[in-house]
Amino acid sequence: MITTSNHRKIIHKKKVMNSMKIQSIWIFLFLTAILSISGCNQGKMISKSEDSAKISAENTALEESQLPATFFYLESRMHAQKDEIPQAIVSLEKAIKKDPGSAFLKRDLIRFYLKQNKNDQALALAEMLVNQDPDNVENLLLLVRLIKKEDPENQLPGLYKKILALDPKNKETYLRLGKILMENENFQQALDLFSRMAEELPDYYVAYFYLGEAQLLMGNQGLAEKAFLKTIELEPELVEPRFKLIEIYEKQGKKNRKKRILEAYEKILKIEPENERAVLEMALFHYKNNQKAKASQLFTELGNEAKDNSRLIMVAVDTFMSEKRYQDAVIVFSQLSKADPDNSNLNFFTGMAYEAVEDNESAIKHYLKVTPDHPQHKKTLLNIAFLYREINQPQKAIQLLEQHHKQDPEDIDIISFLASFYEDQAQYDKAMTTLKSGLETTPDNTTLLFRLGMIQDKAGLKEQSIQTMKEVIQIDPDNASALNYLGYTYADMGIKLDQALDLIERALKQKPEDGYITDSMGWVYYQKQDYEMAVHYLERAAQLSDFETIIAGHLADAYLKAGQLEKALATYKKALTNDKKKDKDLTREIEKKIKDLEKKLNEK
Repeated sequence: MITTSNHRKIIHKKKVMNSMKIQSIWIFLFLTAILSISGCNQGKMISKSEDSAKISAENTALEESQLPATFFYLESRMHAQKDEIPQAIVSLEKAIKKDPGSAFLKRDLIRFYLKQNKNDQALALAEMLVNQDPDNVENLLLLVRLIKKEDPENQLPGLYKKILALDPKNKETYLRLGKILMENENFQQALDLFSRMAEELPDYYVAYFYLGEAQLLMGNQGLAEKAFLKTIELEPELVEPRFKLIEIYEKQGKKNRKKRILEAYEKILKIEPENERAVLEMALFHYKNNQKAKASQLFTELGNEAKDNSRLIMVAVDTFMSEKRYQDAVIVFSQLSKADPDNSNLNFFTGMAYEAVEDNESAIKHYLKVTPDHPQHKKTLLNIAFLYREINQPQKAIQLLEQHHKQDPEDIDIISFLASFYEDQAQYDKAMTTLKSGLETTPDNTTLLFRLGMIQDKAGLKEQSIQTMKEVIQIDPDNASALNYLGYTYADMGIKLDQALDLIERALKQKPEDGYITDSMGWVYYQKQDYEMAVHYLERAAQLSDFETIIAGHLADAYLKAGQLEKALATYKKALTNDKKKDKDLTREIEKKIKDLEKKLNEK
């Protein structure tokens, strides 16, 4: 018989043995992990599969509640080594449950969350870290890296200021906060920030460069010049502050301006002899200062280089086109193309430059030199077509597109645009024939079908148009454009109004902020003589479309039927003011409605 005393001894002995068993397993795991992490291969190693089997068996025998946080951390490390990230996350989450105050474990888990694109969970954990230790700079920096760029709650500026209060020499924080301030056009605050940065970090050249940027944005050219000169003093091999100085010299208009600019370009080229931007800018500088011989020599050299160096052309695009220096772009690209007049790439960008300054004929001239093997050849063709229309030569546009259509009858883009040009010229039969040729190749192309339906409507083939729109909806039941078009057609005809309502509701579900679809909904209710609901939707449509003429006219009609005469008159006048297309028939119709309504109000 076991006495109470003996029973207690046995229980105690079991507990000790269990504890020793847990400890020995944990030590085994720890050693396994360390050996695995360090890549140790000394002594007799157990295979990974055997390790996993033993660990799994021992694990099953134990209650997780008896294991320490370190066990689960090491387990997560082993999973991570095998690239088993989901399993590593589970292990780390268990470790954190064991040790909820560990910032180290939470940072590790954030890293794994990000690998699995679990950004919201990573952000929530970072916020927990900051709440746990609000004055920890590492935690704060981690949080600002995870907050979305949009920053809907506008937390970032406050967080950055807090970091700077805790760590006034944190370079990354100055730069991140400064970027936010500049993007939000808070230039004075940016200036104050970078002034402080320069005081706190007097030997850091980046501080002075951004201080110069901020001074420039505030219009302080003299102070900006001093900041950029200080940047160069601290880091003499930098070229970017020298470009900034040139920008300042060009605006200052001092007597020795040209000399200082030329010296700056020469210094840049001494530091970086292959700096293409500097050579391009220097050639342009000579050209604009009537030093045509020097300019011509440089442009010829650059043009010859462009034959085998497409990067040079892209530098020119970034320097002039991307910065919207279109007049300069015209000079640079037209001069470069003289050295290599058949270079498609140069002709393409020269055409773009001329198009940007609205010299359409020169743009067409260069675009026509772009050969079919150029990656932007189709875009070039379409540009030429639209430019012909701009200079009131639509027939040339049509001839160009017809020619390309003959060469490649299955090019859907050309088919669509050619039909559009036919439509503009009221050549509806040709437009429909062209679209049908495309549909022979791609019968389920809803873009071509939808355009065909629209042109059929314009050509007076209402029933055919309705059938074509039904076909679009059959292929794509969520096609908002076709749903709206068919629904509005029924409403405008005053037929099948319940079906029209259903179609437009489906369209509005796809695009709830679309003014034209909302207008259709209002017009259905107008036709159903529910003027209260018509006004409700048409007011919304007018707001969404900025009182586009037809929509404003519909709203005025609804006001009139609802007995709100003053609102109707004001809205008709607004519709007339907003008539940018200057549709004569529409203008006359609205003017008549205004005249009739004014007469009615005067009689009252």
